[in-house]
Amino acid sequence: MSDKFKEAKYDERQTAVRGRAFKYAYGTLLAALLLYVVTDGIWDWCVPLTGCAAAIAMSLVPYVWVSITNEAYWWANTSRIGQYVVFVLLGLMNLGLALASWLEGDLTEDGVLQTGGANLILGLVFIYIFAVAMIQRARQKRAGDDD
Repeated sequence: MSDKFKEAKYDERQTAVRGRAFKYAYGTLLAALLLYVVTDGIWDWCVPLTGCAAAIAMSLVPYVWVSITNEAYWWANTSRIGQYVVFVLLGLMNLGLALASWLEGDLTEDGVLQTGGANLILGLVFIYIFAVAMIQRARQKRAGDDD
């Protein structure tokens, strides 16, 4: 493992905030999985992969919000530009795969959201992560604390 990754760690405040964010994410994941199981029992609206991806994506929403807005998502003292680019690229790639699935006509089959729906959901989550990061970056710039 490179020395860069050995040195890049979270400080005590970041660790505490991340613990709180994990707690919110875990509760959201359990609720989302329960919601998926109940709704899937009533009507077949998606394939299991897409339902689980939706539950995971829902759990990332509070985790990302709490972590990024409290400066606990990124390692202390690291550049974030490359990470911003990765989130945008992953979001666009997943949205592109969902669009391709929709154009091929296999995003849904008989009203059931197929695997391409997982790409749609994950693409939206990566774009959400990027948006929250940009909002936080704008807040920091306004406060005079730029990375």
